Amino acid sequence: MDNQCNPPTTPPHPPPIFASLRSLACSRFNRAQHFGGLTYYVTNHHLGGQGFRGGGRVYLVDSARLEYIEVGNMNRHWVVDQKVGQNGRRKRGTKKKSSLGTRAMGEKLDGKLNRKMHKVLEKLAKKHGLSSKRRENRCMTIDTLKEEIHTTLSTTKKSFDLGELRILALRFGDIQVMVARNPGGGPHNILIWFTLEFTKTYLGEKDAKSYPIPEILHDPSLLLSPHVFLLGILFRHRVFRSPMLVSAKQLHHLNIHPGEVELLLPFRADMKDVCVFRRAVKTLTGYEISPTEPIPYGMIAAWIRRIGEILGLAYQTIPYNLRYNAANEFDQSSDISESLRNLALDHANSVPFQKHYLGCRICADPWGILRGQEPQQALIKQSCGIGHSISKRRPVDLTPEQARSVNNHPEIIRLTKRLEGIPRGLRSEKERLKRELKNTIREEWTENQAVIDIERQLRGQGFEDRPAQKRLVEALTAPDDATLEGYYRRRDNAIDAIAAYCFVHEGRTARHNTHRTTTTKPTQPSHAGEPPADSPLHVAALSVFVNSGKERPRRCFICIGIALSLEAGDHRIDELIHEFFTSGDLSKHFRRKHLLHLRDGDKIQCWVCNMHLDHKMHLQNHALRVHGTLS
Repeated sequence: MDNQCNPPTTPPHPPPIFASLRSLACSRFNRAQHFGGLTYYVTNHHLGGQGFRGGGRVYLVDSARLEYIEVGNMNRHWVVDQKVGQNGRRKRGTKKKSSLGTRAMGEKLDGKLNRKMHKVLEKLAKKHGLSSKRRENRCMTIDTLKEEIHTTLSTTKKSFDLGELRILALRFGDIQVMVARNPGGGPHNILIWFTLEFTKTYLGEKDAKSYPIPEILHDPSLLLSPHVFLLGILFRHRVFRSPMLVSAKQLHHLNIHPGEVELLLPFRADMKDVCVFRRAVKTLTGYEISPTEPIPYGMIAAWIRRIGEILGLAYQTIPYNLRYNAANEFDQSSDISESLRNLALDHANSVPFQKHYLGCRICADPWGILRGQEPQQALIKQSCGIGHSISKRRPVDLTPEQARSVNNHPEIIRLTKRLEGIPRGLRSEKERLKRELKNTIREEWTENQAVIDIERQLRGQGFEDRPAQKRLVEALTAPDDATLEGYYRRRDNAIDAIAAYCFVHEGRTARHNTHRTTTTKPTQPSHAGEPPADSPLHVAALSVFVNSGKERPRRCFICIGIALSLEAGDHRIDELIHEFFTSGDLSKHFRRKHLLHLRDGDKIQCWVCNMHLDHKMHLQNHALRVHGTLS
């Protein structure tokens, strides 16, 4: 072979990139320190996005011989430089040096090749300012998890479209519930088996593993009890095959047949394939759980991250924090062997645990051991977890002034001038700057804690509890009175509170606290009673009836019907009975908020007239003829 660089007949890359690749790869520095004086053949991988794709060849010839490299470093230059993907969507970008050998190229780089290209990757990371620091895999301890669950259930800074979503933030897979006999005597135990069939399927097909969770009698914290949450949801959806099993109070009356050790509580056959984690979909009168559409992982991860901020954690909360803690607890437990730990974590050996789960922080007291003292393990464990940074006073959101200050940024001003052509770019840039500003404020908060604390106290801001939500939290945090009947009563109250809360329509999150002092009530399927004759609700209900076809009220009769089903004093009533500026605004509201979300087969009811409507056309005709609302 000739002693020269021979490109293919049709270069697969744009000429500038090809020239840069040839110049870089044939340079004396790279040849000596990165390629070992050998000749290489570079093949670029298929990459998403625009341009620079295909399986072309680039020949780089040296005086010695021809060797092969699967991925060239110029491919990585191109990948790292990409800021925008298909359809103009902003990409996450490459921020870590480790991504050069994995995510940025779509597959993991061969270990031998990675070592040969070590200097090239170092140079590339330095050029693009990529960080070599690993993400801290801090554990979320059980105590911190309890605080996060309590925050999820009690916070008013984060609302879910339907109360059931607040409870479904706990994840579980295929389930079996049974009443099991206690081998040591005493009352029967509720045993739950989780069969995880769909975990880590990207690594290939794996055997499903089942995990048992027995009920802890006299559990000191029902916030950590999957039994009360799961059973509350099962009773809410009437999942049990026996139609007579409808209440938590019936559970401790169930007995096991003599000579047997378990009593299975089978589910209905039509519910076994229904996803537990389903979206809340908007209907004519509010929200309900979708029968088929599941909640994606990204949505749950976003909820967990948001709740972590509300809890006051300085670190970003991710679902893997719980897995880190579980892996380390398994490793330190004398009841779980190394093989059983690897089986539970779906690891082929101990290498993944040692590389990714142990982390860089030594979760032990080496100084105490060296001094011959009793190791302060509890203190070390507290400091190594993410819970050590909890502070309820840590800023959660930007103030209105801080959010508006983003509008004065030069980049925002430049994008505003091009608003007509690039509205998506403007929105994206605003959100990016808000996130950066929020992160900056959160980072600086620790040093300015005293000042912020004083300001928050002087403002006197607080967040009210909602009755159904308060009942839920009180039931789950009720103390144990150390008697079996008392425990059953405490557990049953918690299950009933969860089942009742599933019907609550919470509405949207109020990001900035107002001076409302009223509270949220659960929506009931029937009227809460006739309002007083002099009340605004009664006046509003009368105003939506017309005497002639030319009258055009400015209130929505469907919203007023919803308001009639609420308890007196509910803060949503004022919003539901408000008067639109024009009848045209009412028509837009009626189409967008109600008709648009009406599906075939939905039951339609006019609560103002207490009348059943057959279909969508019937509703539109009734709206115009009786209530003067055009659609």
